[in-house]
Amino acid sequence: MQQSARSKSHLSHALKQIDDWIGPNGVNGAAAVVWHDGEIVAERYAGEARPGYPVDEHTMFALASVTKPITAAVVMTLVEEGALALDEPIYRFIPEFSTASDADSADPALEARRREVTVRQLLSHTSGLPEDLASGALRYRDRHDLDAMTDAMSRLPLRTAPGSELLYSNAGFALLGRVVERVTNRGFWEEAQRRVLTPLRMDDTIPDPGVAEEDRLVLVTDTHHTGSDVETYNSAYWRGLAMPWGGLFGSARDLASFAGAFLPNGPRLLSPASVALMTSDQANGVSGGVQSMRVVWTPAQWGLGWEVKGSKRRHWTGELTSHRTFCHFGAAGTLLWADPGANCALAVFANRTTIHLWPFVPAARWSRLSNAVIAAL
Repeated sequence: MQQSARSKSHLSHALKQIDDWIGPNGVNGAAAVVWHDGEIVAERYAGEARPGYPVDEHTMFALASVTKPITAAVVMTLVEEGALALDEPIYRFIPEFSTASDADSADPALEARRREVTVRQLLSHTSGLPEDLASGALRYRDRHDLDAMTDAMSRLPLRTAPGSELLYSNAGFALLGRVVERVTNRGFWEEAQRRVLTPLRMDDTIPDPGVAEEDRLVLVTDTHHTGSDVETYNSAYWRGLAMPWGGLFGSARDLASFAGAFLPNGPRLLSPASVALMTSDQANGVSGGVQSMRVVWTPAQWGLGWEVKGSKRRHWTGELTSHRTFCHFGAAGTLLWADPGANCALAVFANRTTIHLWPFVPAARWSRLSNAVIAAL
């Protein structure tokens, strides 16, 4: 009991770091929640979600790419049901994907290998697909819907041979969303709700939030198309896209508990075998990284949906988290990680995009907080 009280006191002190993030050189609002040994043990909220609305436990942040592990979990429920297998080629579910891209930049030798791309490779970013559509390929102001975006992503040319390099890819997760729809004959988010969000009681995590949720939503700063009716994260149009690779909005409490489902004593969503695959390296020692962040690793460890820390240095999860740590960050200012060695998870969310690198400059904010959490436990 004494040690537990000390740990909680140290955790509370560690989370106070987010108070210092509030301001013009940091963020307008932030939340930090720690899950440990089966429950949430510490949480702190600072600043405003939007003018006049303080951040609290029900505030829903733009998760951006923290959406991807949830999408991956939906796919893994289908694997467990025997509806698909990880090493099945994608063209079996999306036949049109096997047709060679007609883009000027397409390499015929690579395009001949499209039928090799598997579900596992999409989940681990080793399919060879690029990160996203080329600039100007589909303009937001033209208000294309999600189906049109996914169609365009399915026609992107391969940049590398399947399995040979890790290229972080939103396009791969767009295809995974379509796979789920083809297999189940239902909408992706309908299946996500039934298979992941409802079983884990993630009541404060939703796609396409509307007017009823407006007071609980963050207003994200440093967005693209700021002030327009297609502004990223903040506009009704963008939210309505509900992209499987980055469209969810959710609370720090919900996501800390989601990460806890992959740790001992957490709620059981998937089998131990699925958890092991999702949280351990599936990239098989290849190099690669995240082009938009100008990050390259050798090797570039990645699980199924979750990034794996492994041997990476100068990592966003700090130096004290173990090599078994799995995580994901989102460009809207969100970070979620879990460390099986410490049996803990941290959700630290804010409402400013990472375009100006506020989590890293002028101080390594995410890393410092992560180190302090591990030390407190």
